[in-house]
Amino acid sequence: MRLLLTSVLLLSSALLAHSSPPNIIVILADDLGRADYSAFGTPDIRTPHIDRLFAEGMDLKNFRANCCVCSPTRASLLTGRYPDRVGVPGVIRDKEENSWGNLSDDAVLIPQMLKPAGYHSAIVGKWHLGLESPDTPMDRGFDHFHGFLGDMMDDYYNHRRHGNNYMFLNKKEIDPKGHATDLFTQWAVDYL
Repeated sequence: MRLLLTSVLLLSSALLAHSSPPNIIVILADDLGRADYSAFGTPDIRTPHIDRLFAEGMDLKNFRANCCVCSPTRASLLTGRYPDRVGVPGVIRDKEENSWGNLSDDAVLIPQMLKPAGYHSAIVGKWHLGLESPDTPMDRGFDHFHGFLGDMMDDYYNHRRHGNNYMFLNKKEIDPKGHATDLFTQWAVDYL
């Protein structure tokens, strides 16, 4: 946590010297391994857009998540801490009896640290760190959310999980039409 906080403070200090801060875009793809895109030699999958982002962006080679499911990875990425230390040792589900925790109230997320430096933060797509307040993106420092709060969808066209709709625009439940991947892509493009 100290290293992450120090990095954010150094970044904030550097940004004060410039008229406008640089844009930061993080893409987290579920179940995508490092060897699953063509920039790393996979012969059977062509990923030209990801390859270009990799070539023109930053390659974080030392990020580790100590669990093979989504919630702990997201908790680590957004806090800079081990997921167990922020209350997320396993997957967060829509039914409490199957859930492995909740994001700790004292967990500080990247958007909360970047806001004092003038950043506006957004998350588009899958959140998977809580379904209700105080564990929604808007409650955790994001200025904009357009996506799915839950863990997975039973169908990518109706966007439900066990009959519940977890699609939201900020704090308002929405019921969009179309395939979730297409919707998330368009919403991200619209936001940018």
